[in-house]
Amino acid sequence: MRVALGMLAMFGVAKADDHIVLPPQMTDQSLPEKMLLFIPGGGVPNAHYVETALAIQKATTHQRLWVTIPTVLGNLCIPQCTTSFLCAPLHGTTERALSHAVDQGWNRGNDEQDMWLAGHSLGGICANTLFQAYKGAYAGLVVMGSYVDQDGAYSVTNYPKPVLTLNVELDYGGARPGKTAIWWKQHLEFAASSGDDAALKQKPVIILPGLNHSTFCPGFDVPGDLPAEVDQGTATGVIADAVSAFLNAQEGDTGAVNQLRTFRDTNHRWMDPYLEAEAMERSDQDGTEGTSSVCESAMHMQAGLSAGDDEHLKVTDQFFIKNGNLEHCHPAYESAGSDLKVTSCSHTDYYKDVGNTGYFACSKQVSCKFLSSDRIAEQLQTTAAQSDVSCKDINMQTVQTVEALAPKATLQRFKQKGRGWCFKDDSSVLGNVGPLWLTTDMKLVEQADCMSVSSLVLHTSLNSKIFPGSTYCKLLSPTRILDWMMTDSLKPLGSTVLV
Repeated sequence: MRVALGMLAMFGVAKADDHIVLPPQMTDQSLPEKMLLFIPGGGVPNAHYVETALAIQKATTHQRLWVTIPTVLGNLCIPQCTTSFLCAPLHGTTERALSHAVDQGWNRGNDEQDMWLAGHSLGGICANTLFQAYKGAYAGLVVMGSYVDQDGAYSVTNYPKPVLTLNVELDYGGARPGKTAIWWKQHLEFAASSGDDAALKQKPVIILPGLNHSTFCPGFDVPGDLPAEVDQGTATGVIADAVSAFLNAQEGDTGAVNQLRTFRDTNHRWMDPYLEAEAMERSDQDGTEGTSSVCESAMHMQAGLSAGDDEHLKVTDQFFIKNGNLEHCHPAYESAGSDLKVTSCSHTDYYKDVGNTGYFACSKQVSCKFLSSDRIAEQLQTTAAQSDVSCKDINMQTVQTVEALAPKATLQRFKQKGRGWCFKDDSSVLGNVGPLWLTTDMKLVEQADCMSVSSLVLHTSLNSKIFPGSTYCKLLSPTRILDWMMTDSLKPLGSTVLV
C-alpha cells in the first residue's frame, strides 16, 4: 500500500481514494494515444491497481497509453450499475474521472477507437454492463478475474468489440478455471470458424498459472482467496505482458499475437482435462441427445461380472437433456447370440444460471438408470463375480479416473493441501419411489477434512411389480470432481459456495 501511495504522490494525486490518472510512459508522439479506463473490484480501493496499471503501460509499447482508475462510492460499483438500464451513475463517475485526465493533458478523441474499458473481479462485471449500456462507446474490453455474459450478444462468441478474458489458476470464486471453461469453449469455436489469429486478437481467453485473484490488486488480499504460488512482482509482470499483448495486437503487432498464442496455449493443461470430463458426462451422437460414457462404464461396473462374462455385455447409453424425459426411459435389453445388448438412461443436472453468468460450469450430478446386476446375470446365464457393487463404489472409481485426467500439478496440490473425499453409504428415497428419486439430489456435504458423498440409489428386484430388475444411481460428475480438486477443496470449511 505504501508503494501505491508513493506512486500516487509521484503523479500528483492527493489521496488514495481520489480518481487516479496515470499519464503515458511511452513518449513517442508518433504512437497512437489511447485510454484504459479501469473499474476497481468490489471493496478494493483504487490505489491498489496503480502498480498493475503502470506495468501495463510500460509493456504496451505500441501505444501512448493513459490509465484512469475511478473511485466509486463505497468501493463498490454494482449499486451504480446494476443493469445496462441502470448504469448512468457509474457512467457519470467514469466521466468525472476522465475529466481529470483531460485536465492533465489527455487529448480525448474518438472513444470508440481510442478508449479501452477494463475491470477486475466485480469491476469486470460492471465494465461488461457499462459496455452494454453505452454501445459503441469503447474500443474493447478487458476483464481480469471476471467474465462477460454466458450467452447472447455479449458472450465471448458474439462480443461486438475485441474482448480479453484474463483469469488465473488459483482464483477462489466465480472466475475459477472450471467456470472459465464456458468462455474457453467459445474461444475455440470462434477460432474454428474465423481462424486462430482472429480468435487470439479479438477473443482471447487466458488462464495464468500460479496466480490468485488478489494478484491483480497488489497489497489487497481478497477475503477467502487461495494462496498464490507466484510472487507479486512476477505476477504483476505476467499480467502486464498478457494485457499489453492484447492491446499491442490491436495495432497490428504480429509478435503480440504470437505472445497471446503462447499464453493461450498454456490453458490446455487445465481445459483439455475439463473438456474430457464434460465429454464423459455427455457426448453428442447423431440422431439422439447424446450418450454418457460415465453411465456406460458404471453399468459394466455395477454388473459385477467376471472379465470373460463382461465381454458379452454390450452397453449403449441414451442421454436426455431434460430430467423429465429421463423419467420415461427405462433400461432395456435384448439377446444377440451370446451377447446381451443393454441400453442405460442418463441425465446430467447443472447449477442454476444466475444473471447469464453460468454460475458454475461444472455439473451437480449424473443420473444413471441401469439394468440390475441380477437381471444381467440372469440374461447371460451366469453368476456375477461381485453382485453387490454400490453407487458408492462407482463414485470411488470415478474419482480415480478423473484424478488420472487431472494436470500433474493440480493433482499434487490437491493431495498435499486439498480436502479429499469421504464416501458414505448410498441413501434411498422414501418408499423407493422412482419419481421421487428423479427429483432428489445426491448428498454432498462439505466437512472440515473432506467432501462427504452419498449417492442416491433405487433398486428393484427381479419380481418387482414396477420396472423389475433395475438399479438407479445419482453419481458424482467428473466435472464436479475436477472443480473440487482445482478450487474448493483448497479452501477451509465454510468458504466454499458450491455444494
